[in-house]
Amino acid sequence: MDNQSKQIDAGAAIKWGWETLKKDFWYFVLLMAIVIIIPNIFNGTNPKSATNFFWNIISLLLSTWLTCGITKILLDYLRGKKDEMSLIFTYIKPFGNVLLANILLTIIIGIGFVLLIIPGIYLALKYMFTVYLIIDKDMGVMDAMKKSANMTEGIKLELFLFGLIALGVILLGLIALGIGIFVAVPVIYLAFTFIYFQLNGEGIKGLNTNANPAESAPKQ
Repeated sequence: MDNQSKQIDAGAAIKWGWETLKKDFWYFVLLMAIVIIIPNIFNGTNPKSATNFFWNIISLLLSTWLTCGITKILLDYLRGKKDEMSLIFTYIKPFGNVLLANILLTIIIGIGFVLLIIPGIYLALKYMFTVYLIIDKDMGVMDAMKKSANMTEGIKLELFLFGLIALGVILLGLIALGIGIFVAVPVIYLAFTFIYFQLNGEGIKGLNTNANPAESAPKQ
């Protein structure tokens, strides 16, 4: 997809995510509860503690493991297949590459943020689809980074706007007694996956991604 044909609508993506969530509410809420709660169980409280460092490593490994499963589930869902929830625990094929990508991107983006913040934001947007490409296309880390850079070329401002809207949705979820986060997070995940499909030039199974997002969710 060339730069001139790249188009994303952050607001429409969020709306589509919300409408899709409503159609399969408990399915997505329970999946996201797993993604949010399990890794954080192992986060320590004393940043100088060796024990805390150990549990943070465990949390990173768990988060990477669950990322593989939840991303695969979302990709399949937008292609018209509703996986069993257990797939979130059993899909580990891309684990090594996803872990390597997460570590590498954390270092690269972290250095960018040290350099006056803006480079960090730029790099985060540039490589934001790396993990999705590893899981979806079975790419190596470097190939996925290059592909993500190509996908996001020329539309970083639009993607930044999506990030701001997503942050606002998350904050609203936190304000809603904290439990709203279990609604806000799946909306963002679904919207992000929707945008990934758009930039890949891939239609959602049986759906028109240019149609009203409220009409675009797969049916059970």
